[in-house]
Amino acid sequence: MRQIKVTIFCEHNQDRYEPIKSVYPEGMHNAIAKAFENKEKFKVTLATQDMPRHGLTREVLNNTDVLVWWSHLDNQKLDDEVADEVCLHVVRDGIGFIALHSASFSKPWQRLLGIEYAAGEWGRFRTMPQGEKERLWVIAPGHPICQGIQDYIEIPQDEMYGEPMLMPDPDKLLFIAWWEGGDVCRSGSLFERGRGKIFGFTPGHEAFPIFFQPQIQRVLQNAVNFLAPQEGLYKGNGEGHLSGEPCEDLSHRL
Repeated sequence: MRQIKVTIFCEHNQDRYEPIKSVYPEGMHNAIAKAFENKEKFKVTLATQDMPRHGLTREVLNNTDVLVWWSHLDNQKLDDEVADEVCLHVVRDGIGFIALHSASFSKPWQRLLGIEYAAGEWGRFRTMPQGEKERLWVIAPGHPICQGIQDYIEIPQDEMYGEPMLMPDPDKLLFIAWWEGGDVCRSGSLFERGRGKIFGFTPGHEAFPIFFQPQIQRVLQNAVNFLAPQEGLYKGNGEGHLSGEPCEDLSHRL
């Protein structure tokens, strides 16, 4: 059986302190990792922002099939070189990238989608951090990421994200989130960039135990399975047109 190498990145900032520490006493990264616990198919590596190179060394990235990303307050503090290397590994090497909740403001997500405003700037769409009941409606029931999910996932409380969300139209939309206040937003947004696939999944506000819900964990498992690069996929070795050096041959014009 092929083993999928999953790296989970988390700021590990707010979850060190109350009231978030009571919700995620072992940190949000460990809660997200429980989706893959006791499953031989997945090998999990944890990375936090306070680690050297944010835990995303070249060795770690070279041994990652899917990178799961949760970030919030420290989006602007992520090293630009690391963010660029994450994007390169997605586009060149085909690793999958999953942006959870406020990782929609992370540097890798924004750069991969061509969003031009700086990471960490807020007010780009309506939010309600106090939380509302959410129904995450499945609109692509035949998609592998939706496997095992019924008509919707009900989340007792989550931070409301309301449209319009300023992002490109996804290549495939899997969920629409409905909120008790009447707002809706796109969730489960799939994009392809180069050799890689990226997936934006909006649930996961730090104040609510959303990552412990079995259906949310099932979506994460399904997404990792779907986004992992196919075996035998050519990975760029930094040569030729992927080296960053010009390789045009214009001798025919002489």
